[in-house]
Amino acid sequence: MFHMNFKVRLTDFEIHSIKSIVEQHDPEARIYLYGSRTNLLLKGGDIDLLLVSERLKFNHKIDILLGIKNLIGEQRIDLSIKSHEEFKHDSFFNQDHIINSLFQL
Repeated sequence: MFHMNFKVRLTDFEIHSIKSIVEQHDPEARIYLYGSRTNLLLKGGDIDLLLVSERLKFNHKIDILLGIKNLIGEQRIDLSIKSHEEFKHDSFFNQDHIINSLFQL
């Protein structure tokens, strides 16, 4: 279900930066990339991120987005934050084409 060992269309610096900022807010958060950046055959596209965390809430979203953008530069980033329970029952994230593209950073 969650891919761990394939390339995505993010640089190592971008992955490290995303992880660093999220871990400042919740070191236990699971960070997933999904969408077009998980497909090596596509070009462009925004960075679609899902954070699964019991600690992070909606009010952390702006701080996390600004932190990531300060490190990697201006990028279109779609950031969703879900608790474990919300994630399990979320109709969007449980669609086959989404769940099959989730890549844990």
